[in-house]
Amino acid sequence: MPFFRRQSLKTQLLVIVFLALLLPAAAMFYDIFFAAKTDDVLIHATDKKLTRIANLVHDQVRRELKSYPGNSQPLEEVFTAVTDPLIKHYPGVRICLYDKDSGDITILGYLHEFGTRLPEEKKERERRIYNETKAGINAVLASGNAISRLGKTYDDQFLERLVPLQINSRTIAVIWAEEMMHPIFARSSRMRLVIRYVILGVFGLGIAASLATIFGLVRRINIIKDGTVKLEQNLNYALPQMPGEMGQITSAINKMARGLIEKEQLIDQYRRSENLIAMGRTITEIAHELRAPVSVIQAAAQAMALNFQDLPRLDEYIQQIDRQVERHSKLINELLDFGRPDPGTIEKMDINELIKSVLTANEPLISKTGIKLNYPSAGHKPLVIQGNAEKLKQVFTNLIINALEAMRQNGVLTIESHAAGEQVAVSVRDTGEGIPPEDLPNIFEPFYTKKAGGNGLGLAICKRIVQIHGGSIEVKSVKGSGSEFIVSLPLYERDVMAVE
Repeated sequence: MPFFRRQSLKTQLLVIVFLALLLPAAAMFYDIFFAAKTDDVLIHATDKKLTRIANLVHDQVRRELKSYPGNSQPLEEVFTAVTDPLIKHYPGVRICLYDKDSGDITILGYLHEFGTRLPEEKKERERRIYNETKAGINAVLASGNAISRLGKTYDDQFLERLVPLQINSRTIAVIWAEEMMHPIFARSSRMRLVIRYVILGVFGLGIAASLATIFGLVRRINIIKDGTVKLEQNLNYALPQMPGEMGQITSAINKMARGLIEKEQLIDQYRRSENLIAMGRTITEIAHELRAPVSVIQAAAQAMALNFQDLPRLDEYIQQIDRQVERHSKLINELLDFGRPDPGTIEKMDINELIKSVLTANEPLISKTGIKLNYPSAGHKPLVIQGNAEKLKQVFTNLIINALEAMRQNGVLTIESHAAGEQVAVSVRDTGEGIPPEDLPNIFEPFYTKKAGGNGLGLAICKRIVQIHGGSIEVKSVKGSGSEFIVSLPLYERDVMAVE
């Protein structure tokens, strides 16, 4: 058995099929080579009896014909005179004579029927019997030797012994004796023949079906084997669906692959979170270190403005210092927001009212750029969320400013909000040039920017704020057709009339 288990599945299945088909093959072999021996014994006994009768008639007829000078005695009369006494001793045996010269046939005795017949019936009987024995008669005339032959009628079988009647080395007639085989013999023979064909057909179908099943199974196994090799290189590859148990195996493998993908994604998210936390600590420390000298520079500029008012162009230099100090203070605040994400005070609010307040604050900028605003505020039902209003305003302000910067004059800024299941989805869509496909995976990464003068923290901070509110942010963009940012936040309460 260990040797058998070491073989390939194809070999194992072939061995099992061979063993399963061995029994019908053995039964067919037994029927052909052993069961048929019983029929041979029965045929041999009947043939021996008919040979004795045919030889007896042949010898007596030949003797009678030779006793007449010139063979003037009619052949039919001699045959009838010799055969009549024998018919009484052998009921069920039919003895016949075929005259080669005249083509006439003489029949004495019956196989299984008695009684007188009309002349037309006798002629029909002679014709039928001649047709049944014609092959044997022709064989005897051609060879000149006696033969035994198993013939059949439309519903039975008979055995006949044919002997050539020769006078002066010339065959003048054929004498034969025949007897009907037992009905059981005919039925048994037909049944065995049917059984042989059935067994042979079943045997062939069994082999064909087994081989088809084996090769189909092996083919599916090879598909699974090749699929697992591809899965080693790419977990996103899915094995094709299959019927039956193989289908259950492929489904289990695909499910396992999806689980590994999810596990890798979770591990990747965990690593990213750890890296962001570490980066946040570093950024916070750097921002604190930067804030002190910037504050000193700002204080020195203010002191210079008070104590050295008479110096020429001093105001111009002070304004430049203030602008740079303001720029660096903004950068420091952004670094602190990214490195120290804190939702702050949480309260219930209507997201539509929050968007209106952001649009109101940015209305001068929108009017200045000549961008058309598409925000159908009428008919909006309250969509209540929980969060920090200032933090969320920062998110939408950043998205709106980015959209305005991405568009030329006469562009369209579209803002929509709606409930999606247990989430509130806010869409900010522009008609700008869009984001190149190679940049899309990285736009939420810290310090990643393609914008002149940008620091790459705006979208990263937006994502951090949305995540600490339990939501998500995604982007859809087609080069040349604009971009759409979708912010999803957990829905606290829908279709309320007021927000407490």
